Amino acid sequence: MEEIIKTVKEFGIALVKKQHRFFQNEHIENSEHVAAIRRIADTAYTYIKQRGANLDKAKEVKKELINHGKNLFVMKWMKMLEGEEPLGEEDRQEAMETFDELLKENGR
Repeated sequence: MEEIIKTVKEFGIALVKKQHRFFQNEHIENSEHVAAIRRIADTAYTYIKQRGANLDKAKEVKKELINHGKNLFVMKWMKMLEGEEPLGEEDRQEAMETFDELLKENGR
């Protein structure tokens, strides 16, 4: 079972990274991007659960995938454009709150 969980987690991380590249290159809306991250994490959770894994393990993988997507989202948010003032902790907090709010909206 641990091998399945490891594989699903690795594949999930690869999907989250691919989704993030799409988000950056195609300039899709934040809400669309966060919804896609949620779908990837939810699918990994469901698959692991259906394979008979411990519920806590399935939740852990889901959380890890969402957190990875959130970290990439925040890094993109914090990236300065040429000539802009450096962004600070308030901006980082705003990025994290925006991701969390979009995640909550897409969880209904």
